[in-house]
Amino acid sequence: MSDLDAAAFSQKVQSFSDDELIAAASINADRYNEEAVALIRAEVESRGLSDDIQNKIFDVFLNTSGFAGRLILLEEQLMFLSTGLRAAGPTGGSGIGVLMAGEARLAERNVAAERLDFSALDNEGSWIYYLDEIKSCEPRSGILSGKELVFEVEEENGNKFTGSVKCSNLPQPEFQAVAEQIEKARAAFLAGKAV
Repeated sequence: MSDLDAAAFSQKVQSFSDDELIAAASINADRYNEEAVALIRAEVESRGLSDDIQNKIFDVFLNTSGFAGRLILLEEQLMFLSTGLRAAGPTGGSGIGVLMAGEARLAERNVAAERLDFSALDNEGSWIYYLDEIKSCEPRSGILSGKELVFEVEEENGNKFTGSVKCSNLPQPEFQAVAEQIEKARAAFLAGKAV
């Protein structure tokens, strides 16, 4: 039996913006129990937003492009939701106090990242691409560059560029799995579009 106050939670969900609601039903659904997700989905249905819901394939916390945030792969899109907070970096000095301060800043940024919804796409450092705009995704590791995903992107307007996402804080197996999942999702998305 759930401890959820269904009436109070339903009222709270009704106050969500569309961005918050879509995020609660997709990228943040794992923060809620089954009863809460059912109430969220009911509100999604009532607002006619069902077509905007995509299953989440992965969600990893990263410090990339100088910002803390979440790299999220959905069935049709890859995005980086930035907190808008600068990623924690070296602070100078040494000792346990500096280490603890760095850990506290990292924890603060991860808590902020956990609460992000799609309105975070307006934050500095955020981006989103449909998987057919990503022409390739290659995992690379180097002594100087560390672990990074290198993307070839062609936007809808024809602009082409190469970008990278630093993944130095991911363990090697997780880093490899992220790259493989992006390529697998791209292939599935392209196959579905070709039908």
